[in-house]
Amino acid sequence: MVEDLSNTSEVEPSDLFQMVLDVQQSMQDKCYPNVEEMFMEEKILISTRALVHEVLEVEDEVNWKHWKKDVEVDEEKVCDEIVDVFIFFMNLVNASDMTAKELIERTLDKIDINIERQKTGY
Repeated sequence: MVEDLSNTSEVEPSDLFQMVLDVQQSMQDKCYPNVEEMFMEEKILISTRALVHEVLEVEDEVNWKHWKKDVEVDEEKVCDEIVDVFIFFMNLVNASDMTAKELIERTLDKIDINIERQKTGY
């Protein structure tokens, strides 16, 4: 069902990320065709809600309660939950109509801004 992305060593990172975004969008279109008809605002709302809940599921897998006795963390479960976060993040990116290249460029610009903010005592 999912494209084989194993032979991508010669592909630019932004192109590879775009391929993954496209695979996720294809899955969404096939499994949830009604989402395609939603307004951008609705798509972003359902994606952010799902993303928030998936982040909380990552948190639930680690020892965040300082008042409880720590238990061994199941790293596989943590990784699985992080993948779920990434999937809903991709849905959010796709809902915003940003390309992978645009997302990467905006992210790098924001990192530069954050570095400058730290230098100036933001």
